[in-house]
Amino acid sequence: MHLKKILNLRKVISLYVSIFILLLSVTAFSEHRNIEWVESNHFPLRYRINLDQLLFEEEISLHQWKAIATVNCSPSDIEVLKSKIQFSNTFLLPNQTIRFVIQGSGLVYDFNKKNYSFVRVDKTIHSGYNFSATRFYRNNVLFSVGGEGFWNYNNHLTFFDEARNKEWEIYRAKNEGPEVISNGFQGYSKNADAFFSGGDRKKDFLLNEQFKDLPNFYKFDFKTKTWEILGEINSLLLTKENENIFWNGTHFIQLGNDKVYFINPIENTIHLFQDNTTYFESGSEYFISNDSILYFKNGLNGVQQIIAVNALLKKSTFVGPFYAENHTNRNLLLIGIVFSALLLFIILKWRKKHQPKFEETELKVLRFLIASKGKMVTTYDINDLLECSNKSQESQRRIRHIVINQINTKLEYNHQIKNAIVRIPSEEDKRIIHYQLSPGMEDKIERILSTKV
Repeated sequence: MHLKKILNLRKVISLYVSIFILLLSVTAFSEHRNIEWVESNHFPLRYRINLDQLLFEEEISLHQWKAIATVNCSPSDIEVLKSKIQFSNTFLLPNQTIRFVIQGSGLVYDFNKKNYSFVRVDKTIHSGYNFSATRFYRNNVLFSVGGEGFWNYNNHLTFFDEARNKEWEIYRAKNEGPEVISNGFQGYSKNADAFFSGGDRKKDFLLNEQFKDLPNFYKFDFKTKTWEILGEINSLLLTKENENIFWNGTHFIQLGNDKVYFINPIENTIHLFQDNTTYFESGSEYFISNDSILYFKNGLNGVQQIIAVNALLKKSTFVGPFYAENHTNRNLLLIGIVFSALLLFIILKWRKKHQPKFEETELKVLRFLIASKGKMVTTYDINDLLECSNKSQESQRRIRHIVINQINTKLEYNHQIKNAIVRIPSEEDKRIIHYQLSPGMEDKIERILSTKV
């Protein structure tokens, strides 16, 4: 009996502990139901929208917040956001408008600092497969590339069609790109007008849940709408301890515990900063302001770290190329050029060997026409040259027709001269035909005849 009471007591205690842990989880979640961002005039302190209290707040010191104003937002918009809240990508738009794109969804919200309105902009119905997607603006158009979700990877490029339907639409590439666009090295370069992607890991969602490294580095050129493999990423960067990677528009910044790598994909360079005193702790949530990266360890209420990119870059040393350049396309192009040149040489050689030769009578006609210096040559002259004056008129006409056509055909085939000999009806009698070399062709034909024909 005593043992039974003890067992019942343990069950009760276990239940209370479970409830307590659940309440802590709910409290912790509610503490993070904020949307935060930074602005250069307030850096490294942050602003945020407190979704539970609908307050616009500013950070006055690290993790200490002060309310500025009440946020104006419709209940339906705020409830949708609360149910989907994740880390957001933030963009500073004109007219003191802050745009938030919520990870793991297609939600787009605008906050106006003038009137404190907070409104949902998109009309997304279906969303997902886009956790860890990369968001950026290109030519005033918002893009979202890649992501993952529901045990699948998404390698599509999409854009927010704000002008037409406020939905996310596919941006069609001409060829296939990376298998996975999620973690690793992902970023849009305005200077190159290109999206860079690579160095991800693909998880096999079957029973064994194996990971496959994807070392290729890609570039999507927006001008040509094509993906290109630039090469294989330096193995120095593909270690498990170097998984924290940030992008500031020019460099990938990769943390490596006691060191930090600065990677320029356009110049294909890696620079390393390591002073044996500074420790770069890993972090996930991060903000970028000018050349500085602000990130936090263990969530937005954790330890704050700041990396001044330009300052550390000046103290860093070059360690090698970011990727081994892929010469496959170049080699294929070179092979294609050599093959085409060889084929052209063979064709020209064959044509020269098999090109039709002029008969002696044909040469007599051409030389006579050249000697005429542009004057008309009569039918009687041609008949004399072809030794057919004693034949019937029909036979004369047929012989002239065959010889003149043969000459024109050979000059066009061998030397690309069309209609070398032209037939001109007599002004006095249209039944009588005169012959003449095509104007301007005399010298060229004479040079041809001076060689071996």
